[in-house]
Amino acid sequence: MNRFYALASVGFCVAFAAFTTTSASALPTEEVPKTEPEYIAKVKTAAPPSVVNNATITMPQADGSSKTVQTGSNGFTCFIGTDGTPECDDQNAMEWRKALQAKQEPPNKIGLIFMLAGDTGTSNHDHAERHTHKHWVQTGPHVMIVGGAAREMLSPYPRDLDVKDATQPYVMFPGKPNEHLMIPVHSQELTTGSAR
Repeated sequence: MNRFYALASVGFCVAFAAFTTTSASALPTEEVPKTEPEYIAKVKTAAPPSVVNNATITMPQADGSSKTVQTGSNGFTCFIGTDGTPECDDQNAMEWRKALQAKQEPPNKIGLIFMLAGDTGTSNHDHAERHTHKHWVQTGPHVMIVGGAAREMLSPYPRDLDVKDATQPYVMFPGKPNEHLMIPVHSQELTTGSAR
């Protein structure tokens, strides 16, 4: 029953994301804005207004700490990654992210991440190898299903390092502790393959 509820919830979120995303979306730049108004404006491209307007928004500071610029009430945390990608993570996704950063096993939960602005691209082998552009993939507006409990959902989806079609669901970082399901919410021509 819990698995059915989780899958139904995921389906609803994907449908809602597809409904609220326009096809004229431009992909994000790698810039991480330095002023709060510009930062918040970019973060707000990550998720539907009903999510991001009620989410906690954090902003990195020069000393490496993080400042809360909006206190939320819905359990989502929104921020811009170091690669310039805006995202909104639910509580389980934040636990997943923290476990991976601490080099620990991800919790056995399912997390949801909105990236409705798309991403700035990465190596599908290892995000730390982004600079090499090997196994490069860039995905337009999408949601991600993450966490230890999400792994059982991954088997029917393509697990290729060189993603053949980033407009269809696929497994990001296959075989790695941070593997997760990428679910594009509308078609957009993007760069994939071994080189950009």
